[in-house]
Amino acid sequence: MDSKKLKALQSWFEGYSRTFLTGDSIKDSPITLKIDHTHRVRSNIRLLARSIGLTDSHLCIAEAIGLLHDTGRFEQYQQFGTFNDQQSVNHAALGIAVVEQASILDDLADDESSLIKEAIRFHNAPALPSRRPPLSLTFMRLVRDADKLDIWKVFADFYRSDHPLEAAIVQHLIDQPVWEPAIVQAILKERLARFSEMKSVNDFKLLQLSWVFDLNFPETFTQAKKRTDLAVIAGTLPDAPELNRAVSVVMDRLEEKSRPV
Repeated sequence: MDSKKLKALQSWFEGYSRTFLTGDSIKDSPITLKIDHTHRVRSNIRLLARSIGLTDSHLCIAEAIGLLHDTGRFEQYQQFGTFNDQQSVNHAALGIAVVEQASILDDLADDESSLIKEAIRFHNAPALPSRRPPLSLTFMRLVRDADKLDIWKVFADFYRSDHPLEAAIVQHLIDQPVWEPAIVQAILKERLARFSEMKSVNDFKLLQLSWVFDLNFPETFTQAKKRTDLAVIAGTLPDAPELNRAVSVVMDRLEEKSRPV
């Protein structure tokens, strides 16, 4: 894939995503957030891809994946008024349908198109699929890491600015001083928490903290520590012994993996 084809995908995305804007800044806020998120994930994935020495052609594929990974979010929000996949539709699968209907990958080689669609399909999956080619798995891991880095930023920036969280961004969860013990236990056991276990905003924060156990590249850990978003999110949790222990486990993992070899 070359930069000319990548630029064409960028033009398509800009045009497509803006068709969901109404001109009302309040109504458009969730869409604008997703557009901005997409651009930052594209930047993140390029940074991570360069850190592992991918070729220029593969860098373009990585950027295309970052650009298209959340394509399904726009129609999802328009149809259901939420970004919660459990309450609406799998936005990754919807994104694949949008991309295929628009035929925007038709000019690419079959293997390039397949790499992009596979990465989109599994960017939000609980776990990576088995028996996929190594290169395909690499792109899946890249977009999952790049996505996490920016989701952390989106949440942390709300807390840094002391602005109320967008209801759509927190998936309309209740914002009360409660949390699910199962999510805390997942962190203490150093494993990913499950979306299906979330009932409150605190659960969403904890779930995001658990993502440190699903990062794939040294540069991701380095960036996560450098950007301090995880520390900001953790600092907004209630002061409770079990939560403090969970935060310590997360921060210890981040410190360990971001340490220079």
